[in-house]
Amino acid sequence: MHRYFLDQNVDSHFELAGDSNTYHHLVRVRRSKVGSKAEFVDASERLVVAELKDINSDSASLEVQEELDQKVELPAKVTLIVSPVKNDRTEWFVQKATELGVDRIVLTKMERTVVDWGKQAEKKMTRLEKIALNAAEQSHRLKVPDIVFEDYSKALAEDKDFGLVAWEESAKQGEKATLVKVAEEVKAGQRLAVLFGPEGGLSEEEINGLKEAGFAPAGLGPRILRAETAPLYTLSALSTIWELGL
Repeated sequence: MHRYFLDQNVDSHFELAGDSNTYHHLVRVRRSKVGSKAEFVDASERLVVAELKDINSDSASLEVQEELDQKVELPAKVTLIVSPVKNDRTEWFVQKATELGVDRIVLTKMERTVVDWGKQAEKKMTRLEKIALNAAEQSHRLKVPDIVFEDYSKALAEDKDFGLVAWEESAKQGEKATLVKVAEEVKAGQRLAVLFGPEGGLSEEEINGLKEAGFAPAGLGPRILRAETAPLYTLSALSTIWELGL
């Protein structure tokens, strides 16, 4: 059953405006008829199954048939702080990070960031938000992750209960337990922020500043991972620790 996200709270009945993307996909793309059912997540992350009761060119009326109780989000909230990367790899990263359960993605320019979106930033962000929405629907999540583009200083000040910075030098120095140790300390509902360097890596000055800002350096194993791969590795590891209990 297809899942849609709504920007409103729903009661027993609700309407979809004819000019909304949800109406377009449900009625025009999927060609749903009266009696068809779909899942909807409202603004309060309430998940319901609703049935189409009436369709016209201006709107569609639906009636809630059932409320579902699903536990599909990571128990703790994860913020990924990353640098934009070349080509369409940022789009690919946003899609996969959404599927893996990220709560918030912060894009920021670092010392060695090579990508400059310039005047295209707003257009790029709109595109990424759409990709995240589609990925959240496809993976049957209860939340579409927040995606923001902000200055580096503001990114370092992002709200968090715990902070990590992925640093390849930590792995080279033999450190291998920080990620697991911090993950096991994080309690349900708390926020873990993890920062990843750009394609050119992080400078010593940035690492020192990150330590002062509460980000503990952590290695991600002996292999060197791409800038867009490392965050996905981390999300997968966190899911294994938190959800599979391994």
